[in-house]
Amino acid sequence: IEAYQAMITADAYKLRLAKGETDGLAHAYNIDGDAPVLPVVISKVEDIAPGLTRYELSDPAGKPLPEWTAGAHIDIVVAPEFLRQYSLAGDPADRSKYVIGVLREDAGKGGSVLLHRIFSEGRKIFISKPINHFPVAQTTGKHWLMGGGIGVTPMIAMAHELHAQDREFALHYSISTRAGAGFLAELETVPWRDCLTIHCSDEGTRADLPALLAQPGPADHVYTCGPDLYMQAVMDAAGAFDEEARHLEYFNVPEAPEYENHPFTIHLERDGRTLEVPAEQSAAEVLQSAGFKIDIKCSDGICGVCKCGVLQGEVEHRDYVLSKAQRRDQIITCQSRAAEPGGRLVLDL
Repeated sequence: IEAYQAMITADAYKLRLAKGETDGLAHAYNIDGDAPVLPVVISKVEDIAPGLTRYELSDPAGKPLPEWTAGAHIDIVVAPEFLRQYSLAGDPADRSKYVIGVLREDAGKGGSVLLHRIFSEGRKIFISKPINHFPVAQTTGKHWLMGGGIGVTPMIAMAHELHAQDREFALHYSISTRAGAGFLAELETVPWRDCLTIHCSDEGTRADLPALLAQPGPADHVYTCGPDLYMQAVMDAAGAFDEEARHLEYFNVPEAPEYENHPFTIHLERDGRTLEVPAEQSAAEVLQSAGFKIDIKCSDGICGVCKCGVLQGEVEHRDYVLSKAQRRDQIITCQSRAAEPGGRLVLDL
């Protein structure tokens, strides 16, 4: 956006406007490519369990929303200080709305509590376009969808997508009680109901994860989302699956080791510069200061937007989004660092 060379008075503005001399009277705002956020309207709000609300988001003009694939999430601007990530729970083929489920966490940082309080039907909000770090693998094997509590939301979308593609899958939804679980009424009417098993602890039907996941086929994949303990139990039971066939997505940052930050250097292969990263800063922050358009959203290594390619050097990976294979040549720059103090990483920048 070009800035004015000089300000003019209101009278001079009116005189030039009357003469039809409009050049330079107003800024022209242009965005290269698509806008990074979407305006949507909250078209439906439904309480589906204590503390759990289902929201439908639609285009204000009734137009189809951008395409998305199962496993995707959207970022929602709850308030200037609260940017929150929610998995899409609907059918990817239905572009008339995005569906999310939001659990009110009274002991959290306040974002979900505020969202529950102010997000009413008809409210206009801003969201990101769908982002997918948790896609369904393109494999001929069976897909095991393991959802714990609110973690069932991305699994619902995956089941819709897999059913539409006539691919083999099973969705196992683990809950404590039916009264406290969401989406149950909706799940009773899905066309893939025969592929769904609900495990309810207080009914004595808790999932026997080791038995379910003990003997996967050679091309089978397992996906899980939910509380940390549940996901860890799924991953432990899925030990017979190939490393790259095990997928999980975190809603919140899990318990992490006590890392000690140390200074290191990053060399930018295409740019040619070498930058020092002090102990008190992340690589992402240093790259931003150097003029690179590195997005920093979560700062916790959980969203993946600050991912960058690594050409040389050993990384101490501190993220929760990259797979084992991706960690061979990628880094999440908001958290991860060189493995050794004073180490050197060559980045694909």
